[in-house]
Amino acid sequence: MKSRWVVVAGGELAGADLGAIRPGDRVVAVDGGVRALRRANLPIHLAVGDFDTLGPRVPRLLKEAGIPVKRLPAEKDMTDTQYAVETAIAEGAQEILVLGALGGARFDHALANLFLLEKIEAAGIPGVIENSSNRIRLHPGAEKELWLERGPFPYVSLLALTERVEGVSLEGFRYPLCDASLYRQYPRGISNELTARRGKIRIRRGKLLVVESRD
Repeated sequence: MKSRWVVVAGGELAGADLGAIRPGDRVVAVDGGVRALRRANLPIHLAVGDFDTLGPRVPRLLKEAGIPVKRLPAEKDMTDTQYAVETAIAEGAQEILVLGALGGARFDHALANLFLLEKIEAAGIPGVIENSSNRIRLHPGAEKELWLERGPFPYVSLLALTERVEGVSLEGFRYPLCDASLYRQYPRGISNELTARRGKIRIRRGKLLVVESRD
């Protein structure tokens, strides 16, 4: 069985979001993510962060409960969520799922979390950012294929992460493409749909954010 790490960040979390956590997952709580996991009575295998959201007593209480804690300084060169992702990579994660990374008042944090998909991909690990309304992955190009299953997220949008993405081919979609180019400044790959049980995305060069969404 693959080792999957779930990083639960401190953004908005619906109850359904935490339903993505499976038995056997290694769960890392990032600062405010501790509160959501404790309320849902879900396991925490590691807690990280500067804990500016929860207060200074929380790390001590977690340690008393037998949960390993890595307390980070408030002034640092990376976000708490990045630290959690880098820890998962260093510890040999074979998959990484990030929850609580999109909602909340801080759009800068949400955008920074999306960019972490590049770090995960560079380590050769499948990475997903997900909430109850969206599932986001990065397609790295290089003639690789990404297969999507038709399911709870009916809409699929392709957004160029690099300035230009070349050789985009789609099979099993309402709007197929064959060796097309997509551009970051012209986001025309919005709201496609799977018509087959499985759809294939192939790219020759460039990187795409693949966003599966509910309406």
